[in-house]
Amino acid sequence: MADQMVCTEPLARLREIRRLVHENNRSCVPDELIVCQIYMESRFDSCAQPAGSSARGLMQLLKVANRELFRLDNLCKPTSQRCAEAALYAEADAFHASPAFIDEATNIQMGTRYLQALIDRARREKRADPIVEAYMDYRGVRNGIYYRKIRAAAERLERDPDDIGALRAMTA
Repeated sequence: MADQMVCTEPLARLREIRRLVHENNRSCVPDELIVCQIYMESRFDSCAQPAGSSARGLMQLLKVANRELFRLDNLCKPTSQRCAEAALYAEADAFHASPAFIDEATNIQMGTRYLQALIDRARREKRADPIVEAYMDYRGVRNGIYYRKIRAAAERLERDPDDIGALRAMTA
């Protein structure tokens, strides 16, 4: 949220993001990979919002991805308790536009839940590498470069958790 304290010193911010990911990762993806994804997406800026895009928050979750999470949650309810599509999407869009959506913990939960939904779909479709496929779908680019960059940075962070250079190298 806008009133959150955000560390501006890079190493302190990395450690804070790592803690948040550890507490809020709702996917099977290792925390270091999510940390690198967050850096690649938003440079750890919870208020990041590129011009011309609906992407918001640390994980740069799009409005359509948020709608999909609301749709999946709705399908888990008994039929008699499900919302109509128009009302459901209005609720999803209101949440996406709200300050609560860019709360760092909430945004990580939502982004990793969406990533896990993509992984689960790739598994159901029996794709060769569901995590790679999910990242291609999350990013919307099918060339695999994005995943290779964040995976390489995550491997460096696993060896040296304070390696800020691993993050900067991804975006150079």
